[in-house]
Amino acid sequence: MNEVRKLLESRFPGLHARIEQTLVEAEARYNRQTKQAASEFLLEHAQRTAAIAHKLAELEHVDALLPVLVALYHDAGKFHEGEYHKDDVPEEEHAAILAERMLAESGAERADIESVLEALRALYDDRLPCVESCRIVQDADRLDKLGALGVGAFFTKATLRGRGLVDALVGTLSRELSYALAAPRSMLTETGKRLASEQTAKTIAFFDELLHELERWGIAAFERRTLQVDGDFRSRDGARVQNTQVTIVMPRACPDCEAPIGLTHRCERGVKCDMLKVRFACQSCDYARDISFCLPVLA
Repeated sequence: MNEVRKLLESRFPGLHARIEQTLVEAEARYNRQTKQAASEFLLEHAQRTAAIAHKLAELEHVDALLPVLVALYHDAGKFHEGEYHKDDVPEEEHAAILAERMLAESGAERADIESVLEALRALYDDRLPCVESCRIVQDADRLDKLGALGVGAFFTKATLRGRGLVDALVGTLSRELSYALAAPRSMLTETGKRLASEQTAKTIAFFDELLHELERWGIAAFERRTLQVDGDFRSRDGARVQNTQVTIVMPRACPDCEAPIGLTHRCERGVKCDMLKVRFACQSCDYARDISFCLPVLA
């Protein structure tokens, strides 16, 4: 992360510190309004993503300045006005508005500002073209969620949200494994594809072993199901994709009465992605659990 700081200080003195302070204040306001404990998860994720983007840019023989700026700003709109995804405006649009003002005040050239804004807006909007900086940051953001880094972030986020181990696995492991398995086909740079293949294997191995130990000690028993989601989807580069597969991790039996659990799902278009909504429901008692996440987008 020092390399990122040095790069920005050499071009825009004081900007790196301003971005960091903005992220800290946004999360602090959200935590106050939701009465959650103090945290700096947003800042740390942005720092890690920027560091990975810096390395990817070097390996892809690209000037790292713009990818690093996009990475630092990419989640800056997540807690707009102290709320999490407050409105139907994508968080990247709020981030772009913030970035435009700060970069202009720092003396950035208009062409560079426009490149940052275009990359931010296209980052997770599959209707917009994702070019150089966008492609690098998209891969960096996804690499931060894989391997040991990804596992660490998974449990850090679960803790910040007050979730215990089993609850976190029921609520979000389906998303994590679906993204991990799709990661090598979701990367937009050659370096990202290579690194994702390595990191995906580490992610899957860790969670496989965790689920095995939970069952071996009689703590919880999970099953993994491969779910085919029917539909006509598009890759980031415009190719047509017929149907897509996700991995669903769910209790093997009802945690309350041990009866079988049924699974239903539906897909709907969200603000910026195709959203999968899944419901687990016991066939004998009132136990039910709803989860949802954006479907993986392939390159």
